[in-house]
Amino acid sequence: MRSKNLVSLILGSALLACTASPDPQADPSRFAATPEAPPVPQTRYLVSVRPDDPSLGGSAPLVTVVVFSDYACPPCGRTWKVLDHLLEDYGDDLRVVARSLTVPGFGDGERAAEAALAAGAQGQFWPMHRRLFEGRLDRATLKAHAEALGLDVPRFLDDLDLGAFSGPRVQHRREAVELGIYFGPVALVNGRPVVGFRDERAWHDLIDEEILAAQVRLREGTPRADLYASFQAGAPLTSIALEPEAEAARQQLARRFAVDIKTLPADFQRVEAGKRYMVEAGDAPALGPADAPVQLVAFMDFECPYCRRAAQEAFQALRRRYPEDLRLVFRHLPLPIHRSADGAARAAAAADRQGQFWPFADRLLAPEVTSLGRGTFLAIARDLHLDEARFIADLDGPDVIATVREDMLLARRLGLDATPGFFVNGRHVSGFQDIGKLAAEIDAELLIVQKLRSEGLPPAELLPTLLGREAVQFPNADQ
Repeated sequence: MRSKNLVSLILGSALLACTASPDPQADPSRFAATPEAPPVPQTRYLVSVRPDDPSLGGSAPLVTVVVFSDYACPPCGRTWKVLDHLLEDYGDDLRVVARSLTVPGFGDGERAAEAALAAGAQGQFWPMHRRLFEGRLDRATLKAHAEALGLDVPRFLDDLDLGAFSGPRVQHRREAVELGIYFGPVALVNGRPVVGFRDERAWHDLIDEEILAAQVRLREGTPRADLYASFQAGAPLTSIALEPEAEAARQQLARRFAVDIKTLPADFQRVEAGKRYMVEAGDAPALGPADAPVQLVAFMDFECPYCRRAAQEAFQALRRRYPEDLRLVFRHLPLPIHRSADGAARAAAAADRQGQFWPFADRLLAPEVTSLGRGTFLAIARDLHLDEARFIADLDGPDVIATVREDMLLARRLGLDATPGFFVNGRHVSGFQDIGKLAAEIDAELLIVQKLRSEGLPPAELLPTLLGREAVQFPNADQ
């Protein structure tokens, strides 16, 4: 019975985070702990607390609670309401620390997490944090929250647009994944994991138990300021142990939501140089004849210096050298380490919806462009005479987010974990290559295709035939 209840908590929390409406009239009891709810494990797990973490409560508490939560998750919001009550009850004996938990590619959730941190930079983390659980998470709503809190709104919006807090957000996500956390809420109470929503009575029972454990350590000579470190001593940094059914559910969620390519499963297989993979143009932006015998698919990050160098030094030169024989295809792979890369990818995809992908991308990749913020995107859109209102709507819209996410998923299935990533007729060429190396790869493919021509195949069938004969399966097809 325990296993079934834990699976229900896992899947229920994950699905509610994605689909439920934070209706204040909803019956809170449907999320309350029941007598059959699994007990909190005694095992403690390693979760660091840093001086600059958003926290409430005592500076030298008896009990520290680190909470991983998602602003799009109603049970997370209810958990924080319970925690606010507990902070009133326990005063300086309790400390609660916030960690954001976001799904890569879910732009509203990622932006909301960064909005809380951006407000925190102006001393208003907790008021913004509470507002974010109230409803919509679009940019206009975040701006309205900032105005209501009296923030420096231009500074706040610049922080959002430039991704000033994307680094901490990604760090929080990596910490969660190291603990096997893919959904919220999950709290660690002096390192002990609490999965899903618990009612206030259950929380009181747990905190009272931990206070007794802390008092034993105090009597044994542990300084109060060192209590959390003493609870953490020897704690493992590993996935929280779950029973078999629950572990299977977690693995399913991990495969579904772990798009951040810097968060890779242990069995992740990286793409192999020289092997040919089934990589096609699809609906991606492309230049050159549709039936060109050689297709170069480039997975690019607008903030990656090697991508920029490849675009500036090689792309135009190759197109001039192979005007009829080369089709250049652009796919997005914004890396988490580049705070502005996702926004730039979405901006280019938004320009593509008005038929201006390549002029827009060329401007983003130009040597003189040093800032990839919303101001830069809007300036380029105006210079290209785009419909500005439509561009802004598309920039934050679900279709553009899905376009970038699909490219990221394709890259993940292929096993790419760095940019630029090139596929010349499906054959992987690793990392930045100068024009001489890429030209040699293209010339080699032209010789292969020439043999297919001798079989009487029409131009439009040359590449599909080559891929059909030689392409291998994606190394991470089930990821």
